[in-house]
Amino acid sequence: MTAERGKTPSTTNLSTLIAVLENRILTGGWAPGVRLPSERDLATEFIVSRPVIREALKALQERGLVEVSPKRGSFVRHYTAENLMRPMNLAARAAGVTARQLMRARVMLETEAAGLAATNATKQDRTDLLRIHQLFAQPGNLHARARVDLTFHETIARASANPVIHMMFTAIQDLAYGLMLRSLSDREVRAAGEPLHTVILEHILDRDPDGAREAMRRHLNLAEDLYGPDLDTNLAEVVEHQLAAPSADTPPGDNVMANPTPV
Repeated sequence: MTAERGKTPSTTNLSTLIAVLENRILTGGWAPGVRLPSERDLATEFIVSRPVIREALKALQERGLVEVSPKRGSFVRHYTAENLMRPMNLAARAAGVTARQLMRARVMLETEAAGLAATNATKQDRTDLLRIHQLFAQPGNLHARARVDLTFHETIARASANPVIHMMFTAIQDLAYGLMLRSLSDREVRAAGEPLHTVILEHILDRDPDGAREAMRRHLNLAEDLYGPDLDTNLAEVVEHQLAAPSADTPPGDNVMANPTPV
């Protein structure tokens, strides 16, 4: 069976395209085992070239979400939460990274990225940020929300127009994903943090660098204010414990599922 095409608006940036396709898979829009539309159909839907579609599918394959079969097409894989978390677990355990260490590094990096994005974001950057922000409103499981969150922050780093900042964020994105899983699985942190995405975006769109920096700082500092003992525990252990807890604070539809159902 081939997945039906949605009505997503034109997406020309590769990272935004990957985020949209990944979101469809993680929210069950394309169920495990389903064959994706052809490269030609996807290129038509998103108004991009077929090589760009190929790059997006390659990224999804590297993340374990898609299997590309020569002459047959691309198929959604049966993935598990453990597979999605593996890169973060390896990085965090190897370096002994704690949430506090990562949060402080992100504050230094991303507050400046937000300020620069407010000054330097192109029309395409601003369009990408708006599209990604709209994905937050869609229902989905915990990993889907965390991937959207990660892409939002990565797009801000890219919009800074400083390639070093973008490369630095890319280098820590697996760890940042773990921190986002911890935050989004906690009702208190989620309630305080999610509205700040809108505030950050508004300051960037208003070309307000000081406001963007301050909103990003407030957003990232929530970990220090609300994590408690988790702040100084190895990040991999924190995430595993949080997601394994029977009382994990995930809202309806946000449970971590190996095979999410269509929404």
